[in-house]
Amino acid sequence: MARQEEDDVRGLLVAGLLVLAGLLLVGAYWVAFPSPSGKKTPARPAVPEFSLERLEGGTVTLASLRGKVVVIDFWATWCPPCRAEMPWLVKMGQQLESRGVVFVAISEDDPPDQVPLVQAFAREVPGLEKFALLGNPEIEAAYGVTSLPTLFIVDREGRLVKSLVGSAREEVVVSLVERVASE
Repeated sequence: MARQEEDDVRGLLVAGLLVLAGLLLVGAYWVAFPSPSGKKTPARPAVPEFSLERLEGGTVTLASLRGKVVVIDFWATWCPPCRAEMPWLVKMGQQLESRGVVFVAISEDDPPDQVPLVQAFAREVPGLEKFALLGNPEIEAAYGVTSLPTLFIVDREGRLVKSLVGSAREEVVVSLVERVASE
């Protein structure tokens, strides 16, 4: 019986030492590889560059938005969840602009009807015309968009913070964007 107890104690001691060693390794990793902000977060992947036409004219590139938090929404006028989210997304874009947040709404409606469809919907959602960009299959593929709506939150360095596929809750998105804007 004493031999069994000895083996049990020895096993617990070895297990405890392994856990301690693992914790020390994790701690050493966080000290050796902190994030640029000093916070202990994993590296964020870069998002694909883009150059897209604005509904109002001109072009926007992701590179021109560097230094700002960018909220990219892939949507279409025929998509009911997209239509439901757009009013609060436009409001968020307007309210957080002064904090260095840029909202872009990339329409995935098909040409040649894309412009008139987006213009008609913008009459229903005042302010959308400022944020609307004309998407294409290439940008959709570059971002791996397979369903609408799909939302990407990008930090000031052009790196992905979060992607949300499907309907998103306003309070969740706004809270996350505000947190990233405060970094």
